[in-house]
Amino acid sequence: MGLLFDLHYGLPFGLLLALFIFFIISFWGEKIILIFAKARYITDDAILINQVQNLCCHNELPEIKLYWSNVFVNNFYYTNSYFGKPSLIIGSNVYKTFTRKELNSLIYASLLKLKSNEAKHRTVAGLIFLILYSPVYILRSLSGNKSTKSVLNIFLYPAYFLKSKLYENEDLVFSFDQKVGKMDGLKKDYISALFKVNHLPACSERSIGGMLVNELSHVKNQTKDVFNYLLIEHVSVDARVKALK
Repeated sequence: MGLLFDLHYGLPFGLLLALFIFFIISFWGEKIILIFAKARYITDDAILINQVQNLCCHNELPEIKLYWSNVFVNNFYYTNSYFGKPSLIIGSNVYKTFTRKELNSLIYASLLKLKSNEAKHRTVAGLIFLILYSPVYILRSLSGNKSTKSVLNIFLYPAYFLKSKLYENEDLVFSFDQKVGKMDGLKKDYISALFKVNHLPACSERSIGGMLVNELSHVKNQTKDVFNYLLIEHVSVDARVKALK
């Protein structure tokens, strides 16, 4: 019985646990995101499905699963894991109110992210941060007190600071937008889609997986939650549009 509590076994046990968690995330990370988003497979829009397949062929990508979400309704998300299957998640509000050309621009941009492996890195890194900071996420979701949330946000700052440095580099964002804009006829609609998404309110900010899912998008929604407290400057849509023009 004493062997179970022997501190000499703590390091190997911890390493095995870490490897097991990384294994799960690497193979099924995108499925965890789909669960958070309560995503439903799209089967009733043949035109959209064919459009995604055509863009996949154009970008030499394998089949991409297409879903829509009734929880995160105001954005367009991409997700993948190192050994999983890439997926796109369309918020139901975006699906219903955006023009087909605006949707196509977001689809094309998402496929470029999937092709560059950024979706894999974002998904896996986001899930690792979620596990590491799970006590903070849980307390934030349970707390209705703004002062308590402000204190808890301090613990999240290092994670969001690192992610902003990795993925919010202004030059990289501008360079990526230029790649999307080079696709025939997409620049104007991509600009319109960025503006529209940015002016929609964020959804499920209080949920444990909300901040994770919201990181897997091209542009952030309006938010009244964690980003206001963390004071991390993301590349503004105005600056992105100016660079595109």
